[in-house]
Amino acid sequence: MKSAASQRRKTSRSIYKFFTKLNGLHLQSDAASFLEKHFEDQPNIDEALSHLAKAYKKQFTDENMFVKKKDLESLITSLNNVTPTRIENDINSGIQDMTIDDEPIDIAQHFHVVNAFDMPRMYYDIRRKGFVKYATTPSLMSTPKEKSELYRDRLQLVKQRVLRDEHFDQSSSSQAMDPDSNSYLKITPIKALIGRDREHFLLFGMLTQLEDGKVFLEDEDANVQLDLSQCAYTSGFFTDHTFVLVEGLYGDDHVFHVYEMGFPPAEPRTTSENFTHVDFLDLQKPTIDKHRLKAEEESNEDVFFAIISDVHLDERMVIPSLRRVFERYSSTRIPLAFILIGNFSRQAFSYTGQNTGPYKDSFTALADLIFEFQEIASNSYFIFVPGCRDPWGGLSLPQPALPEFLTSRIQHKVRRAIFTSNPCRIRYCTQDIVVYREDLFNALSRNALLAPRLEEDEEPSKHLIRTIIDQGHLSPLPLTKRPIYWAYDHSMRLYPLPHALILADECETFGVTYQGTHCLNPGSFPNSSFSWREYFPAKQTSEKCTL
Repeated sequence: MKSAASQRRKTSRSIYKFFTKLNGLHLQSDAASFLEKHFEDQPNIDEALSHLAKAYKKQFTDENMFVKKKDLESLITSLNNVTPTRIENDINSGIQDMTIDDEPIDIAQHFHVVNAFDMPRMYYDIRRKGFVKYATTPSLMSTPKEKSELYRDRLQLVKQRVLRDEHFDQSSSSQAMDPDSNSYLKITPIKALIGRDREHFLLFGMLTQLEDGKVFLEDEDANVQLDLSQCAYTSGFFTDHTFVLVEGLYGDDHVFHVYEMGFPPAEPRTTSENFTHVDFLDLQKPTIDKHRLKAEEESNEDVFFAIISDVHLDERMVIPSLRRVFERYSSTRIPLAFILIGNFSRQAFSYTGQNTGPYKDSFTALADLIFEFQEIASNSYFIFVPGCRDPWGGLSLPQPALPEFLTSRIQHKVRRAIFTSNPCRIRYCTQDIVVYREDLFNALSRNALLAPRLEEDEEPSKHLIRTIIDQGHLSPLPLTKRPIYWAYDHSMRLYPLPHALILADECETFGVTYQGTHCLNPGSFPNSSFSWREYFPAKQTSEKCTL
């Protein structure tokens, strides 16, 4: 009897692991019972469930994330009619295509830049347990409803990520599937604190200052005042509007006394992709198989991007220094792309018309310089990302691309010049890369509710990286400090996490990999002895370069 019960628990764990944890599939109760009975005496249960989950995901997940019994029955019947080798081949048909199609791949044709204003606006639907596209087209002239949706969407996006983490209790359905669910951490809704004085809880929500000098935690239904006087907290910048997990005691004074506070755990990209089945860039699917494209990407170890920030074209030494950069590359290896990031003028652009002529002339000088190096001008992409002092920057994010009438000379002379937004996305083969120009380190430092423990880390940049990656957002600041177009907040998200995050900040250059994302800062070109960074996608690493 004990052995049979133990076998059922093992079967239940395996079903939960291969369907829910690894593939993001949610089983209806009758489907779960069917699988438990069907695989109860299966000798190689893990291998069989792995194949079945992959096959189900391939055939049905475009229709629904919820696994139905009738679909499982039909799938198992069809799989029983073929050999195990055939099953594996059908599931991994893309891998087979790699050996069949030996035509060379031009990787330059698999380089795409996505403007922030072209990204589809999606939200996480807690009922469907999946992402849904908004029916309306986003607009810069947003309504108050879209402001409330901004905060709701941010919270739900982080919350679904937290509940999927292996340390957290997800739901009653997951408890039924996993007998060890009592060992999970359980998040209590803030509204459930009423009448439960002097009890300990783990809460999740957004830090906010609803009253001067007082910090509150707010979730989708309620808020509670926090006492942070005895709080131990992790590295990072805890600012107003960051999402946190807090553990502590709900007191008689109806204040939550926090013992420990930290950011929600980040989710590796591979895990997110298993659950979403969505392309957040909405690009056309490549005709070449993904596995073959990945293999090509990894084999081209010489492919790299040159990333230069604060290209102040109005400074006397910048154009001559860029000439030396181009001379170096023209005599050695040519980058697939030059990512040139603003601000493109040390002085902020004046909208009185006085700066228009000099600003346009500086880009004309850059166009003439690039054109001197024909091999570079013909073969390298030139990506231009504006800074906040460039036109038409304004005060809000995302920032549109530089206007064409100021950059027409470059677009005429440089075949692969692309002027895009800040932030923007790049897809190279199978990699997603985010480029963002913002002096975030100083902004987060100024607005931190608690003094960051900078002395605990030799590299302060780690606080910046952890804040951005764990929050899953490029601007975890109050809208009063860094305004965002409400309907375009989705373009500021980091979900799923990119393979690389180019965070162009005035602080010291760095290149650090965290949670599978290589985070790099090229530093300020004129203020760091004319240094920049190279990013190598094949190895997801970067190197500092100096003249």
